[in-house]
This record gives sequence, C-alpha cells and structure tokens, in this order.
Amino acid sequence: MHGMHLVIPFPNERLATIAKQALAVDKELRADQVERTLSVDGSRLIADYQATTPRVLRVSVNAFMEMLVMVTRTMDAFE
Repeated sequence: MHGMHLVIPFPNERLATIAKQALAVDKELRADQVERTLSVDGSRLIADYQATTPRVLRVSVNAFMEMLVMVTRTMDAFE
C-alpha cells in the first residue's frame, strides 16, 4: 500500500469543517483501490490516503486538490 498524509490549514475551525463536509460528499471513483479519510483538527483539514499503486494515489490526490481549490475559492467568494 502507498499512503499520503495531507494537512491543509484554514483560518479557523469553522471553515475547515465546512471544507471537510463539502469534500466528503464526493466518494472515491476507485473505492476498491484507494481509501480516503477526512478529519478536522482545530483549524486544519486532514486527508489521509491509502492506495494500491502510486499512480492511483497520484490521480486521487490530484482530483482531491482540484476539488479543494474549488471549495476554497467558493468559500472566499462568500466570506
């Protein structure tokens, strides 16, 4: 298994929780090959990945980062 641990800081816990809730809606396309766990620790969003291959890990994390950018831009527009 190949893993990655991402820690994304937010200005406060409320925004980190909103981001987690928005990102948790989208399930992994290859659920049999990759597992993602999202959590919030204070003002930090934490994403833990485990995948069967480095390629699957890269593709999943890349898709997550693209969604994260969209979520943070949307939150910025409403703040």
